[in-house]
Amino acid sequence: MQKKSLLALAVGAALAGSALAADVTLYGIVDTGLVYLHQGTEGLDGSKTNDSSLGVQSGYGTTSRWGIRGTEELGNGMTVSFKLENGLNVDTGTADNGERLFGREASLTLAGNFGQISFGRMGGVGSSAGTYDLVFATAEVFDGGDYNIWGVAHSARYDNMVTYQTPEFAGLQATFQYSFNTDSQNEATSDYREGSSYVDRYASAAVTGNYGSLQLVAAGEWMNWASYQGADTQKDGQIYYLGGNYDCGFAKTFFLGQYFTGMKSIADHSFLGGDSIFDDYYGSLFSYESDGAEGFGLHVGTIFNALAGEWKVGVYYADATLKNNTAYGQTVNSVDDIDVSYWGVSGRYTYYLSKRTSVYLGAGYAEAKVDANDIDAQNELHDYKLKTTQVYTGLTHTF
Repeated sequence: MQKKSLLALAVGAALAGSALAADVTLYGIVDTGLVYLHQGTEGLDGSKTNDSSLGVQSGYGTTSRWGIRGTEELGNGMTVSFKLENGLNVDTGTADNGERLFGREASLTLAGNFGQISFGRMGGVGSSAGTYDLVFATAEVFDGGDYNIWGVAHSARYDNMVTYQTPEFAGLQATFQYSFNTDSQNEATSDYREGSSYVDRYASAAVTGNYGSLQLVAAGEWMNWASYQGADTQKDGQIYYLGGNYDCGFAKTFFLGQYFTGMKSIADHSFLGGDSIFDDYYGSLFSYESDGAEGFGLHVGTIFNALAGEWKVGVYYADATLKNNTAYGQTVNSVDDIDVSYWGVSGRYTYYLSKRTSVYLGAGYAEAKVDANDIDAQNELHDYKLKTTQVYTGLTHTF
């Protein structure tokens, strides 16, 4: 009996030691509110449409989510950690990020004096998502736009990612990423294996600088689009960023400039593909291919405190050309390079009821335009315009 008691004590002590060594946390954000959204279009044929809605919407202040993260000390200055994070829609009770259980991030990280290396699904340095959100966390006031108002090119979350981040030296830190297949849910056949030409691949490199009140970031992202016959865009995508923020005490100012080429979308609008805006005029017979969008994006924003709360204001501008376009099924006088542009402005006021709970009120306006003269040399078409207005209010709670 005494031996059994000693054995039980030993097992209990071992389990207690394991529990103390591994730190596991459940966390999350619940955000929901009321949103008024109006979108009006002016079609290539001169027609006008207007669509307005008012309803409950999840994630306007910040994306609703829940997750589990844990860390274990391995000794000799090394740690292993994991992060499993899922998006959710509070208004419907459904999961976000498609059919993935942990679609926002699912990563395992080993860290030590050498820096840290992570494996799994995670955001790119220019995605405004997750652990390695570097560009927009540093240089964009809303860190990912104000929902429908976000006027720059960006990356996203990707599967099969490997990320290496160096230790910080003299305020500088470098990050490198590579995804062997950005979206494994598209694997219809064995041809869609990691690293093959049938899948999109992604790489990035970023350097951040932390100098007290001044933070800087420079980064590049490269999208190696699937290049088998029938792929939408043959030219690989590239985005280069330079920006930062400066805290002068009463306000923090954000600034960002970017150059992009070979991109399938800009300002969260796809101007390419079978469901593009050109279907408004040409209909389903119009097939459209392009080498992608080439141009630049700019952003300036600020955060300051007033009226017992926090204010954020951001302005966006993007100008691009859809390069080397080809059209089928209709007689088109001139479809070569097509100019597109975007501008938007948004503002938000947040009042903190506690450290974990806040209420917010915001509004924004944006306009995207396609130059019709580049599509029809006879000037028989009108410029395409998409105008977006949003007004919203909501409540955010973290746990």
